[in-house]
Amino acid sequence: MIYSPVMDDPPCFCLLCAPPAEGPAWAERDSQIAQSVTDHGWHVMGVGAGDEAPADWAYSIGLWHTLRSPEVCVFGLPIPVGMPIVNSAGDGIRGGRPLEPDQRRDDVLNGYEVAVRPVHPSWYLDFFGAGVDFCQAPPWPVTQLFWPDKSGRFPWEDGVDHYCRRSQPLLWIQKSDTEGPWSQVA
Repeated sequence: MIYSPVMDDPPCFCLLCAPPAEGPAWAERDSQIAQSVTDHGWHVMGVGAGDEAPADWAYSIGLWHTLRSPEVCVFGLPIPVGMPIVNSAGDGIRGGRPLEPDQRRDDVLNGYEVAVRPVHPSWYLDFFGAGVDFCQAPPWPVTQLFWPDKSGRFPWEDGVDHYCRRSQPLLWIQKSDTEGPWSQVA
């Protein structure tokens, strides 16, 4: 199902809806993303931790364009695990099960509960660069999915496993109000 905008929907300014009138041709990456969005409704970008970040992450590009839904991201899982989770969330959204802030869901991660939180825009450039390039201008909200530790605790809860807490940044908090390894990624 491809989304059909209605009169009161916020506009989309992505590369597909508002292509640059002049300038260089799209970069190969942007062309691949645009093709995925056209063919499948969205693209999933996997980002390896490298030297700067404590863990991998994955995020969608195109859910806003196709479904007027916030984009989805998940942190702290290997790319081959995180990307299917983002796709699963996208499939649920397309199937009429939108993600809502502060919601807990068990239909995204093989029956495990995930928590949903909105991402503060101060983090967009640091973690969603290809999404920023594709979307070109706001609005395009992003939601973060959090997975629990083996005891069912989330990163902000007391007693949570160290890896669960360290590998998932709390992106609903404005970047300037946080400390830790994720605030150093640029």
